[in-house]
Amino acid sequence: MGLSVYRIDTGLIGKIFGFLRETDIPTAVGVAGATSLSKRIGLSLSDLMNFENHFVINSEDELKRFENPLGNSWSKSASQYYIRHPKKSRERQLIEAEKFHEYIYREQISDIVAFLRANLSIKHLTISSTAETDFSAFANLPIDDLKIEGKAEVKLFSKKELVINCPEGLKISEKRKEYVWINDFQELLTVVDGFQGGDFRHTIEISNSFGMTAKEAKLLGIELSWLNKRKFEIRFSC
Repeated sequence: MGLSVYRIDTGLIGKIFGFLRETDIPTAVGVAGATSLSKRIGLSLSDLMNFENHFVINSEDELKRFENPLGNSWSKSASQYYIRHPKKSRERQLIEAEKFHEYIYREQISDIVAFLRANLSIKHLTISSTAETDFSAFANLPIDDLKIEGKAEVKLFSKKELVINCPEGLKISEKRKEYVWINDFQELLTVVDGFQGGDFRHTIEISNSFGMTAKEAKLLGIELSWLNKRKFEIRFSC
């Protein structure tokens, strides 16, 4: 599954880019400082010649079709890249490239937590990361603010361990209506299906490179370590 990458350039260079490559934008629904002309031209040529998945949003009407899930103002700096959410259900979301991976990992973890608590009477849940992943990397979206249904206590026990306690157990009727990523974790779904209770331990491996190369990551300002696979151990009792 490839990623679509965008810059915002409503000036002449952006118009030319849009003429050469039609921008991939969602269907319609209901300003940073100036950048040097040479830099804008250079980035546009690089995007056009090296990456088929790079687009420019060159009008305010196009920009209105997107939303920033982080709530930040749009940057029209020529060097600011955004990555479109890879799921169809979130196709209107553009995420700052340098924050993209932490956002997606947090969204996946949130899905896993909500799914387990909605389908099992969870009393204790721990998600531990391996050496490659430090939960403090999610600083821009604190794990402690993870939204989950029902009464539960969420703590970042250490930089590598997220702990959720729900002594009374969650009522199975409290379910999230929509999941973004849970179907990507079929092994976990199999574990939950028919689970009779007790203690369980399960390891999942997540790869969120989405086919991105080191060359593209460098251009977008993304640390190469985000392209590596990450392992998480999930332990729960119910």
